[in-house]
Amino acid sequence: MKKMVMFLIHVVTLIENFVCSVGLVVTTFLVFAQVVNRYWLHYEIMWLSDMALYLFVFSMLMAISLTTREEGHTAVDIFGELYFGKNRKVKAMYKMVLNCISLVILISFYSPVYKFTLRAIKYPEYGTLVRWFNTSWLAESMFVMLLLCIFHIGHILIKQIIDFYRITHADIGGDFQ
Repeated sequence: MKKMVMFLIHVVTLIENFVCSVGLVVTTFLVFAQVVNRYWLHYEIMWLSDMALYLFVFSMLMAISLTTREEGHTAVDIFGELYFGKNRKVKAMYKMVLNCISLVILISFYSPVYKFTLRAIKYPEYGTLVRWFNTSWLAESMFVMLLLCIFHIGHILIKQIIDFYRITHADIGGDFQ
């Protein structure tokens, strides 16, 4: 079971890294092409800007889940360092509480984002300049991002609970290292 979960986490990590990287690179090329077309060739291709914007928004939504996975925006490290110093148990508890709060907030967003996503699926909206391009997938990607954030926070919280258990039992005299 543990190997299967670790494999799932590895696959999700690879997909997130790939999507964010490709999205950023393709967005950069689209913007560069638009600048070259507009200012050097004096031939503006209108849909390049829209496509770059849509791809950028999608990549940034996926980057939110990637940042959550790396614990980049779920912890307030300065506060913990300032008030808890070297006390490992209290710091570990502080991080668990922060992640519990984050998880509750994310779960509270689940229902409205789910309804918004269902509406986006039922009533597709198309771009203004790229008329064939369905922009509703941005709402759908927001739902995927929310699910990934819940997944990552849950995984981080489980690791923190295990670490807290090890810290408290190491202080008592048990050694789980």
